[in-house]
Amino acid sequence: MLLFNDYRKMILDGIAAIYSDVRETDLTLDRSGHGDLTLRAFSLMKSHSVEAGKLAEDIKKELLPGGYIESIEVLGGYINFRLSTAMLMKAISAELDGTGRYPDVFQDPERVSVEHTSTNPTGPIHIGRIRNSIIGDALAKLLQRYGYRVTTQYFINDSGRQVASLYAGYRRFAGNKPLTTENLLKAYQEMHQETERNPDAEKDVDQVLREYESGNPQIMDSIRNICSVILGSINSTLEKLGIRIDDYTWESDFIRNGDVKKVLEQLSEHIREEDGALYVQSGDRKMFLTRNDGTSLYFSRDIAYHLYKMENFDWIIDVLGENHKEHARHIKYVMKNLLEKEARMDFVFYSYVSLETGKMTTRGGNIVTADELIDRAREEALSVVKAKRPDLPEDRLQEIANAVAVSAVRFHIGKLNANKQMVFKWSEALSLEGDSAPFIMYSYARAASILRKAQESRGDLSSHYDECESRLIKKMYLYPYALQEAVFGLKPEVLANYLLELTRTFNDFYSTCPVISAPDEERNRRIYILRAYTAIVKDAGTILGIRMLEEM
Repeated sequence: MLLFNDYRKMILDGIAAIYSDVRETDLTLDRSGHGDLTLRAFSLMKSHSVEAGKLAEDIKKELLPGGYIESIEVLGGYINFRLSTAMLMKAISAELDGTGRYPDVFQDPERVSVEHTSTNPTGPIHIGRIRNSIIGDALAKLLQRYGYRVTTQYFINDSGRQVASLYAGYRRFAGNKPLTTENLLKAYQEMHQETERNPDAEKDVDQVLREYESGNPQIMDSIRNICSVILGSINSTLEKLGIRIDDYTWESDFIRNGDVKKVLEQLSEHIREEDGALYVQSGDRKMFLTRNDGTSLYFSRDIAYHLYKMENFDWIIDVLGENHKEHARHIKYVMKNLLEKEARMDFVFYSYVSLETGKMTTRGGNIVTADELIDRAREEALSVVKAKRPDLPEDRLQEIANAVAVSAVRFHIGKLNANKQMVFKWSEALSLEGDSAPFIMYSYARAASILRKAQESRGDLSSHYDECESRLIKKMYLYPYALQEAVFGLKPEVLANYLLELTRTFNDFYSTCPVISAPDEERNRRIYILRAYTAIVKDAGTILGIRMLEEM
């Protein structure tokens, strides 16, 4: 959990000491400009039969002696609180001086599994699926920053019809070719085309599935070997984006070790049969566990996987595409109502990215790979950086261009609400202006440049701050609240939007508050403010995958 001077809680506790029925939701961060925090007083006014002015007078007597509130004012049914800028700056600087980061954190013993990506190993990861990885990685880093013990997981789907089709396609069309991602993808697509032309080709896939489920070691090992080649390609792409998975779990292991059979045994009293296939009833839906030939379906293997996670983690979070909503609902129903498992389980759904020409599909060949996106973003960034900084050597230009490209891709996708539909457009993805990662990176580099020029000057705290300074300090103080909101809502985009707001506030500060040329007292305190700003921006950027640079 986060450790910081939580003045919102202090105000709530102070109000509760007088009016015990105050609700936590009554006190919110103010976005109207009338204060820093706002108490929606209507409920208290009604329950205590008093006017807002009387409430405010009572609250003043209780809170003003604490010294962290500058003013308390009434506007209609709202009571607005302005916090002391000096107290906020002291709170921020005390933690930065003590631990090097704001806010500090207490390690939570709760173990969290964040499963993300889990792209079927049938081809390179494309930009429609990379949204999963970007959201999942940001979520994991966010929860870790909050204090949880987080493990990221990749569930490798090396079982089922798609990988059986991949294996059958490779054997039919590319058996004498090197085992590469390119050859495997082409064979997979050719097999898809073949089954559309000739339905009898599906018999090859069915035969692979039967031998696989019977435990044929040659088939199982060959499929895992093929999947490993493509998984290596996927991991290479993820590494370019700064995404690393902690734990890989093979779906086939739950068949090999008998866990799928155990699932059927544990659900035996709920299982029904239809034409030889086994299923459980979830609401008005039949969720099939096996086919009529006895081979298992993904639903039974996913139950086994979630039982495994429940044995090892306190909180399970799955990042899934929007088309998995029904599947997730039924998994949750089976775990809780049929298997009586009470572990905390949350699902984060995201809308797929589509091209302007339509939906992407790997087996249909209509994709833009994440590697293509990264490479093109790097080329675009390099041309911009060369134009702005012709004085830099080539290796430094390449370093900056790579950081800008990766940051731009991650932030462009990660800043949007996960549920929002996204049509991918090159012009927007590669923009180095506006609400983008480069916009944030440039502000960081500006602040870093000033601090380098300031050299040995450390800066001093002050009891007085100008308005431009106060706005930035108050925005920085809100960082823990942005972290809290993002964690409790499982929404990294909340942090992304806060970071954009903080950057805009800094740019206002930069244009109206000179630092190096300011008189000594102003200069020193503004240097201190800049040190706090760069620490917070870098911290938030790390969570979101933005690579801050000292110069650009």
